[in-house]
Amino acid sequence: MTEIKINDPIQKIDDFNQLDLLFKIHRLKKIRKKLSSKLNSIEKLLKSDDQKKFKQKFQALKVVMAENSEKYRNATSQVNNWNNVFTLSKLLEENNQYIVNLKKERNKGHLDSESYELTKGHYLQKIIDIKSNFNNLKSLARSYFHELKEEIINLEDERIRLITEKAKKTITKKDFKDQLMENDNSKHVLEEKLAFLQVKIIDYQLE
Repeated sequence: MTEIKINDPIQKIDDFNQLDLLFKIHRLKKIRKKLSSKLNSIEKLLKSDDQKKFKQKFQALKVVMAENSEKYRNATSQVNNWNNVFTLSKLLEENNQYIVNLKKERNKGHLDSESYELTKGHYLQKIIDIKSNFNNLKSLARSYFHELKEEIINLEDERIRLITEKAKKTITKKDFKDQLMENDNSKHVLEEKLAFLQVKIIDYQLE
């Protein structure tokens, strides 16, 4: 596996983009879960008398679901395997299971000691690499977390500026409303991203 390097500014931007992709995947997964639930509910309603009405809703949701799946595949294809938090846990579990199976094979006499130790060493090294890369990902997430916190502070400063301009009547009501809404939406996304980094990476324990 490849280690994450955060000293190079260009590499740092690329790695932060990878975290953005992970966040995008996280949001798409949540949306897909809600869409699946709605599809299941409407599927049951298709058996009712007003089939035409629910059939149209069902077809519309299927289109949205297909678009979501396409976005999910595109985002997933751009994430490097060595920092995909959604697959690292599965990879760790698989390699631990390989070692368990190896022990069973050895106990049955299907593996000699040398073959067992060599193969076990191979999987143990994979486990070490996975844990090492996840620790690097945590470090990267912490760095990005602090930068996003700074962005939120800047948005709060911008909000104060807008309110001040409104009080001085140096900004139109429409511009104030539009810019304030844009500010609030940006802050909401950043707060959601911070929560994702904290829960899914920084505080997550890879077992």
